[in-house]
Amino acid sequence: MDSNFTIEVNHTGSFVPKPIVYFNPVKMVVSNVDFRSMSFMEFISYVKNLVNDGRINVYYCLPQRSLRDGLRVLEDENDYVRFLDAGYENGGMINLYIDHSQYPVMEWIEEEIAEDGSIDGNTDDDDDVDSKLSDDDFVEHEPDDEVIRVSIINCAPALGNVRI
Repeated sequence: MDSNFTIEVNHTGSFVPKPIVYFNPVKMVVSNVDFRSMSFMEFISYVKNLVNDGRINVYYCLPQRSLRDGLRVLEDENDYVRFLDAGYENGGMINLYIDHSQYPVMEWIEEEIAEDGSIDGNTDDDDDVDSKLSDDDFVEHEPDDEVIRVSIINCAPALGNVRI
């Protein structure tokens, strides 16, 4: 298995509740880095250096899921293993979200689910076992107005390829 994969890092934005969205992010694509060779603490240090902020909460979103239904926090080694597994199961790609404000994001999501009375936005009590999932699921992400690409020269080899 190829140990390198691509992470889209969404940072400097803010989580906003009801419905949960990550508003006004700067997107940075990191690729060709062997994250499997890093421990959880090494990964967090790498991300802190990448976004130039030492006080952050780090989240990832399960592929093909909305933030409400797929956002997961990265708090320990076990979370990190699940994060890597989800990325590799998605063809080596995953989205990372950086919370610079220390908001209670997971509490907001729990409140939304409790108010809505459902998980995955499904309030239908009909357990139709013949139902099929659609590829047309709505995923809440802020649209990009402009993509900025910056070439970084003379970076340490551990940074891999970084695009902003």
